[in-house]
Amino acid sequence: MKRLVMAAIALMFSIAATYAQGQINFATKIGTNVNFKFLMPDGRPATSPPAAAGMQLDNGAGAFTLIPGSLTTFRSGAAAGYVTPITVTIPGHDIGSTARVRVVSFLGGATQADYDAALAKGNVRFTSAIITPPLGGGTVTPPNLDGLTDAPEPSTIAFGLLGAAALLIRRRK
Repeated sequence: MKRLVMAAIALMFSIAATYAQGQINFATKIGTNVNFKFLMPDGRPATSPPAAAGMQLDNGAGAFTLIPGSLTTFRSGAAAGYVTPITVTIPGHDIGSTARVRVVSFLGGATQADYDAALAKGNVRFTSAIITPPLGGGTVTPPNLDGLTDAPEPSTIAFGLLGAAALLIRRRK
């Protein structure tokens, strides 16, 4: 009897720990509020294969790691370019807290090994701007990816800084 009670208490704690984790709805097409279509380098909508997508979590100081269980495929047909929706649990973040996350797309299947291979080969094709949504979970509906946008490419930033420097130099003359 004592073992049964201890097992029940352990089960309750594990359930509480599971529900305490914050979650987000990883979907890029929800009515008119969320509408973010991924494109391949040639301008076609992303489809699976060859592309997949996942979410990364900022672990501090801009160090992003892939969130376990966040990899998903792309839809096909009229919905090509949009991810297959999933609910992603954000480790180490409670319901109601916020997390700095971003979305990545890459060439390869939707497994951790495929993502690692794509990263090693430089086949990560898209990285979004960082968003900081409040997390749901349990009895709180997980939020959508509102505010998902392209991140400026480093070459775009460098070109902008070069232009600003040129304007400053010209103004001094």
